[in-house]
Amino acid sequence: MYDLPRGAALLALARDVLLDELMPLLPEDRRSDALRVASCMAIAGRETETGSEPTQAVLRELAMLYEEESCRLLHRFAHDLRIGAFEESELSEQAARALMWRLTIAKLRHSNPSFLAANGLR
Repeated sequence: MYDLPRGAALLALARDVLLDELMPLLPEDRRSDALRVASCMAIAGRETETGSEPTQAVLRELAMLYEEESCRLLHRFAHDLRIGAFEESELSEQAARALMWRLTIAKLRHSNPSFLAANGLR
């Protein structure tokens, strides 16, 4: 049982200190670096809060699609998309589009949730 801030809360605190206290002390030419670091901290914080379950669900679907377990399933899927392997039938094309959509939404939840909100997506 923890009574101290953990994970996402610690990242949020560190990010606030970086932006509010340290960034004003930085030379102008280094402030963009601090903003990039703060952005990375925000993404890591969201990943800590939400976990990687949506992405893992897509990977499980890819494992079922290819009937194999592999750390390279996303690479294989990308390759098959590039060569048009899913254009053989409307059903396989729809399945590939659905997988791409779920993967895109899962990634945006971590990297840019404000974009999802602005476009009425969760």
